[in-house]
Amino acid sequence: MAVRQSYEWKNHRLTYVKHPSTNPKSKEKIVLIGGWCSAAGYWALNIPFFQSLGEVIELDLVGHYPAEILDQKQKLTLQEFLEAQAYAIWDSAGEENVTLVGHSTGGMAVLAIASLFPSRIKQVISIAPYVHGPVRGPLKLGVMGLRTNLGAIFDFGFKLGRSLPKALNFGFSFGVYDSKSFHEREDVKQFIAEYYPQFDNLNPRNILMILEMLDRADIRPIVFGNEVPTLILRGEDDPVIPGTDIAEIERSTPNFKAVRFAECGHFVHIEKQELAEKVMRDFLLAKKSFLPKKKSFF
Repeated sequence: MAVRQSYEWKNHRLTYVKHPSTNPKSKEKIVLIGGWCSAAGYWALNIPFFQSLGEVIELDLVGHYPAEILDQKQKLTLQEFLEAQAYAIWDSAGEENVTLVGHSTGGMAVLAIASLFPSRIKQVISIAPYVHGPVRGPLKLGVMGLRTNLGAIFDFGFKLGRSLPKALNFGFSFGVYDSKSFHEREDVKQFIAEYYPQFDNLNPRNILMILEMLDRADIRPIVFGNEVPTLILRGEDDPVIPGTDIAEIERSTPNFKAVRFAECGHFVHIEKQELAEKVMRDFLLAKKSFLPKKKSFF
């Protein structure tokens, strides 16, 4: 059984689990980072696929269980967020030839870290990445609550919502294109049943602090001109991340392949798992170290 290891950097404690490669010839190190409101076990459906390509390091997103923000009174900046995430990557996977895979907020993190440390990152897969604030919709109320010292209201609301029957199902239902078909899948049913106890441990205040940071964040100046080979996956019907935001990243990144999935929402790697994994495999096994700018549609 894989052992969870811990790493501390300034005001943050992050954890990670190493999953050995099922391909004895591979020397790849692949770091997986989930999105906002993810927890341990988020990548369970995809880990066997990545193990066929190399050693897999399942790393917490900053502030997401089992990760901790040690002092919640300190305001979180984008720089601190990226530094904590990056140093945890170096501790878990080393400082060279690392492949980064991230979803949503994790997708934002891997794009920015690759731009800041291009000599250490071999390639990047960013799935439906968050690009810049402000936070939209009802979640903006949580941001304003923290800034006006009313974060306890969000804490209570988050705990209440999390305690509702099938709360996690509702969350996925909002983000996917076809909720009925998604929840009818036996692998998804098992995944949610096993994942829920981890999700239930999320710390509401940590989640709110990350959200407030995202409201102020903008990675466009960081990633402009980045030449690390990058694959961007996104759904054409993503209700969470506007396609126009991601298109800006695609235009400013000279060495990327962008793949859009029709009839697909925010969770591309789960909703279109078989097809997404085929696209990721082709990218990761590409013999060329340079990928020309290219867009594909499925």
